[in-house]
Amino acid sequence: MELINKIFTNSEIPDLPFPEIPPHTHDGVNSAFLAPSSIDSVQIKAGAVGTTALADDSVDSDKIIDNAILTEHVNALAVTQQKLADAAVSTAKIQNGSVNASKLIQSEAVITVSAQIATATIISAHIGTGVIQNAHLANAIISSAKIIDGAIVNAKIGNAEITSAKIGAAEIKNGNIDNLAVTTAKIDELAVEWSKIGSLAVGNSKIMDAAISTAKIQDEAVGTAQITNAAITNAKIDNLAVTSAKISNVSADKITAGQINLTSTGYLSTPYGGIRIGYLRNIGGVSIYGIQAGPGHGLMLDDGANGYARMWIDTSGNRPLCIDTTSNDRIFFKASSGNDIIRLYGSNAWAGGHVDIMTSLRIGTTQPGSPVAGQMYYEPNPSGMGTGGRLMIYNGYSWHAAAWYDEI
Repeated sequence: MELINKIFTNSEIPDLPFPEIPPHTHDGVNSAFLAPSSIDSVQIKAGAVGTTALADDSVDSDKIIDNAILTEHVNALAVTQQKLADAAVSTAKIQNGSVNASKLIQSEAVITVSAQIATATIISAHIGTGVIQNAHLANAIISSAKIIDGAIVNAKIGNAEITSAKIGAAEIKNGNIDNLAVTTAKIDELAVEWSKIGSLAVGNSKIMDAAISTAKIQDEAVGTAQITNAAITNAKIDNLAVTSAKISNVSADKITAGQINLTSTGYLSTPYGGIRIGYLRNIGGVSIYGIQAGPGHGLMLDDGANGYARMWIDTSGNRPLCIDTTSNDRIFFKASSGNDIIRLYGSNAWAGGHVDIMTSLRIGTTQPGSPVAGQMYYEPNPSGMGTGGRLMIYNGYSWHAAAWYDEI
C-alpha cells in the first residue's frame, strides 16, 4: 500500500473504490435473520400483509375479530347446510317474501298447524291448482274459520282427496261451498256421513242429475221427509226394484190395462172367502186352473136394478152346484144366433114349473143305479121285448119300457 502523499506540494492523488456492501432483499435467502419477537404490529405497515403473504389455513377463528365478517365478505352460496347450526335460522332471519314455492322441498310436507295460520290468511289465489293434496293435511286440521267463503272451488281439490276423516263434524256449511263445486268425482265412497251434513244444507240444486246412486244411500236412510212431493218419477226407479213388501194397498185407479203373470202354481185371491183365480188343484195328474170360491160363496152377475144371477157351491150334501136367478126363476141356454136351446123354469116362473126343451134331447144308455120316479134312460137291447130299442121309465117302483108304437 502506498502512502498518501502529502498535499503540501502539487501532486496527484489516486482514486480508490468504496468497500463492497452485500445485497439485502428481505426474501429470507439474502436477508439476515431477525431476532425472535423483534417485529410487532408497530413495525408492520398498514396493508403490508396481503393474501399471498399468508400460508394456507394460517387464519383460524382466534385470528378473526368478533363481528368482523360482513355480508359483502361472504361469497354467494358459501354458507351451506353444514355451516348452519340446528335451529340457527329463525323467522326474523328470513326476509318477507323471500321463501317461495321453488325454495320448498317438493317431495316432503311443510308441516303447520291451524294455530300458526291467521284466520282467512290463505285465500284461493295463493293455492295452485291441485297443490294441496290429501297427504298434506292433518286429520280434521282445517276448520270452517280457516276458509274464506267460496275460496275452495272444484279446481283446488284433487279427485277423491277429501275423506270423512279430513272433515270436522258439521264444519262444512252451505255458505262455504260453491254451487255445483262438489261433484261425485270429488267424494270418496262413503266419505260423506249423515253427521257431516247440516239439516237442509244440501238442496236439490247442489246435486247433479244422476249423481247419487243406490250405492251412496244407506239402507232406509231416505225417509218420506227427505223426498219432495212428486220427486220420484218412473225413470228414477230401477226395474223390479219395487217389490210387494214396498207396496201398500193398490186401488183400482192405480192399475192400467195389461196382463198379470202368475207362476204355474200361482194364483190371485181376495179376502173374506172371496174369489181365487189361477191354479186351483191337481185332478187325475192334470193341473186345474180357473176360478174358485169358498163354500156358500160364489160368482154373481149383476146388471144393477134389473136383476142378477149367481152360481155357487152349496154347503149342503155333497156340495151341489147351485144357480140362482131373480124371482122369475128362469135359465136360458142360447145359441150364437140368439135362439133358445134350452129353457129351464122354476116353480115361481111365469110359465109355471116345467122344462122347455127347444131342441132334440138325447138320453143316456146306462141304467141309473138308484133311480127316482120319472127318471129315464134308453135301453138299446131290451130282453124279451121284441126288436128295437126301448125308452125305460122308472115309476117309483120298477122300470117300464115304451116302444115306438107303445104308449106309457
